[in-house]
Amino acid sequence: MKLHASWFVLANAAGIIVGDILALIFKPTFMGGVLWVITSILVFVVSMMIAAKPLIVLAFVSGIMLIFCRVTPDNISKEYINNMVGKDVTVVGKITKDPEEKDAGKKNLILEDLEFEFFNDDGVQNIQKCGGKIFTQITNLDVGRSDKIVLSGVISEGFGNYIATVFRPEVKEIIHPEPGDLFLKFRNFFADGVKKYLPEKEAGLGLGFLLGQKSGVDKGFQESLRVVGLTHIIVASGAHLGVLISIARKIFGRLSRFSSLLSGMVFMAIFIGITGVSASMLRAGLVVGISLIAWYYGRKIHPLRLILLVAAITLMISPEYLTDLAWLLSFASFSGILIIAPVIARIFYGKSKKPGFIANTFISSISASLLCTPILIYFYGSFSLISTIANILILPTVSIAMGLTFLVGIFAIFVPLIASIAREVALWVLDYQIAVVEFFGDKKEFLVAIPAENPLIFLTYIPIAISLVVMVIWQRKKLRQRFLDIEPMLA
Repeated sequence: MKLHASWFVLANAAGIIVGDILALIFKPTFMGGVLWVITSILVFVVSMMIAAKPLIVLAFVSGIMLIFCRVTPDNISKEYINNMVGKDVTVVGKITKDPEEKDAGKKNLILEDLEFEFFNDDGVQNIQKCGGKIFTQITNLDVGRSDKIVLSGVISEGFGNYIATVFRPEVKEIIHPEPGDLFLKFRNFFADGVKKYLPEKEAGLGLGFLLGQKSGVDKGFQESLRVVGLTHIIVASGAHLGVLISIARKIFGRLSRFSSLLSGMVFMAIFIGITGVSASMLRAGLVVGISLIAWYYGRKIHPLRLILLVAAITLMISPEYLTDLAWLLSFASFSGILIIAPVIARIFYGKSKKPGFIANTFISSISASLLCTPILIYFYGSFSLISTIANILILPTVSIAMGLTFLVGIFAIFVPLIASIAREVALWVLDYQIAVVEFFGDKKEFLVAIPAENPLIFLTYIPIAISLVVMVIWQRKKLRQRFLDIEPMLA
């Protein structure tokens, strides 16, 4: 019996995810070149065309081969860069994310599209283009996303997702492209309008919600957010994008199904362009895009299939996302809300009844926290016992704060008089959120400390998975029993 083609696509996606884990451990450098890529694709196509059950293993193996082909050039680049550690180099790179502002005018930069210039021991100049990204820090210079920068300094070993670092470099040149990043210019123009009408703390929080501008949020307030487990609310994510797409579909959906699809796609592209293509935004954009297309053609995608497919696509784009905190939290919270929350809701409310707004918020918060907490513990070495309460009090007001901040910014540009009115309403909501976060942020006694970077913490996913399977089986047995009880009555 032949399997549907979708099963082979899912097996291939699972192979990519597993392969990236293996690649992280073994760091393959032997599958470079087009021939390996063609072979991987042919293995997948053949398995899907024959569609026999045993060949699903081939689809899985082809996924491992594909991700190995993807990481091999990056691993070769890393080996090449490691050989340059300690040498004086000139680096040309593009700033791909908003600089993170630190104390004393310092800015942390992430550079990609790299080009290294250095001299061999025999005095011969070498120019090498490399994949990956490097970390560096500069002081008192005006740079932004999409700018190119030329640095000179001693190259050091990388850490985390960075192939190298250059500390205390000499900045030789800053290249501001023309016309530059138009999305970034609009964002800064809009943000300036918001800052004219809202105090610094409230403006930073509102823009953090709306545009993902984390740098504008007070450092002390960021620490309070971390304590209560709410750091994710000031990072542009799927929730923020979902609010925007819902608004677009409500407005344009009255015209036609196609206009609803088109407006959703356009709003999504604009929002991602403004916030930047981060790990969480890439995940959110793919989920929204695939879901919109499936909705347009009258199809539904099972959440688990959607998660596997999007995870595989994002890892093919950037394999290092596997160790990226934002990517991991994004998928963990997304999986909790789409997979665990519905199961919990059915246990307490049954198949036909749906939980109310408050109950749904509570269930979603619990479900997301279950999967996010081990990741947070691994990276930070702590978690808050009151994060769920803080989430319930804050999350329902996030979309309201986003909408009000947006109105303040728009009216600041076009109708300043109305912006003053919108400002007062926005302050009520933002001040409430700040008060809640600061109140719970002072409760350090609820912060539980556990050793960080201990991989054993991920073993907690085993009882979660077992409990989920047990709950699903119990629900199915319960439904089957109901059917058996009703069947004699029908007869």
